[in-house]
Amino acid sequence: MALSVTSPIRHDVEVSLRSDGTKAVIEGKTVVPFKTFVMLVIQRKVTALFKDWGTAPVVIDAELLTSLAGAPQDNQENKINLVLVTLGIGVIIGVLAFAVLQFALLTINISMGQQELAILAGGLIGVGIIGWLLGKVQVRGGGQRVLDSMERAAALLSKK
Repeated sequence: MALSVTSPIRHDVEVSLRSDGTKAVIEGKTVVPFKTFVMLVIQRKVTALFKDWGTAPVVIDAELLTSLAGAPQDNQENKINLVLVTLGIGVIIGVLAFAVLQFALLTINISMGQQELAILAGGLIGVGIIGWLLGKVQVRGGGQRVLDSMERAAALLSKK
């Protein structure tokens, strides 16, 4: 039995139904829990699928669709900014920890010589260069590459 359904996006969607006891089953479609579907979408790069599947109809509960439409938007730009801010805060905390270590060494009468001060100055220059590069990456839109690298690193660390 074929049933024609009107969709707000595609006006004529035709689906084949078969009876399975007391239920009507749409042929060629699989029932998947919402959580499983969302986890698949979140964990994989799905933009390449738009070419083949971008206009394919998806059967979804009307209340769920309304809830999805009303949920706050989580865009990629927010994630990129979060990663860059986290990297910046990490650098600042590292410099602070280094300063505390140097202070602790001075309290036990271990002074820094010219070589140690040069290392410290080089480290601070390196931090400045990293900050400058992060700013350039964000402006050029290369933040996506940084985000992808951070996600890969997090995935590797979480597996261990």
